[in-house]
This record gives sequence, C-alpha cells and structure tokens, in this order.
Amino acid sequence: MIRRIVLICSAGVSTNMLVRRMEHEAARLGYPCSVTFYPIQEVKEAAQFADVMLLAPQSAFELPEIQVKYPNVKSAVIPKDLYASIDSVKILDLAQKIAGDY
Repeated sequence: MIRRIVLICSAGVSTNMLVRRMEHEAARLGYPCSVTFYPIQEVKEAAQFADVMLLAPQSAFELPEIQVKYPNVKSAVIPKDLYASIDSVKILDLAQKIAGDY
C-alpha cells in the first residue's frame, strides 16, 4: 500500500522543496508513499486524498479543527525546527510514526 502524505501550508515555497526532499528520502528508504502539498484553504480536498496530514508550523492553530472535521486522517504539526531546516529525514520519520507504519 502506498501511504499518502499531505503537507498543509500557507504559502508553499519551502513546502515545495520539502516535498521533493521527502520523496527522495522515501525512495532511498524504499518507503512506498506519495508526498504532496496543499494550501490551508484546500484542506477539505487534501483530507479526501490523505492518509496523513502534516501542518506547517504557521498553520498549527488549524490542527484542532482539522482533527475534529477529519477524524479518519491522522494529523500533526511539523515542529518548527524541523520545518525551518527542511529536515526531510525527520519529517518523513514523523509521518511514518503518525501513520503507524512502525
């Protein structure tokens, strides 16, 4: 099964780079997943696609509402330090843990 990871952000500049790095890391690990990003305004569409939603730190205040509206999608906020450094290894690890893949 291919895990569908969606990153939720406000602008998308850093997130686009993070998506590419996460895809590269997943390929290196042999972890079957797709990584995409949606702006926060399109969270409803993202939830229809996602197994896991990771929110950029600037969208953290949206998490409680997302968890209520979309209880079947596992979601969390990416820690500020990981997002700022675009640490794809640790963010992919976070997605895997939230998904229950280990």
